[in-house]
Amino acid sequence: MAGVRILSGLLMALGVAAVAIGLSIVLLGPTPTAHSAETLFGLISRAPPLLTEPFTPTADSELRFYAPFWVVYGGFAVMTARDLRRERHRVPLLAAVFFAGGVGRAIAWWRVGPPHPVFLSLMIIELALPPVLMLLWLRRR
Repeated sequence: MAGVRILSGLLMALGVAAVAIGLSIVLLGPTPTAHSAETLFGLISRAPPLLTEPFTPTADSELRFYAPFWVVYGGFAVMTARDLRRERHRVPLLAAVFFAGGVGRAIAWWRVGPPHPVFLSLMIIELALPPVLMLLWLRRR
């Protein structure tokens, strides 16, 4: 039973974060959204403030285009968390998509260079959390 609660809690946290971040990117833009995350990271880590350069208009447009997909992903994660018994079949897909995002960040790091530390932290979460989700899911099958 504890595993179900943990799985549900992780999916809920992931879903709420995805919806909030996606809406922020669409409504406020990727630069203010990234700067908010970077500022929060700096406060938590007590690192000196380090903000990335503003996104170009093309990158802003591209990220605002993709952000609604992140919102929908978050919605599915929340719906799955709320009724895990009936919707648990979604967990492998949610885990795989989240993992693929982490792989994308890793490729970007390799090809373009290291991002701000907050985005490296996100990459670690995106690569580490899906196996945890799958282990919890497999225990409840």
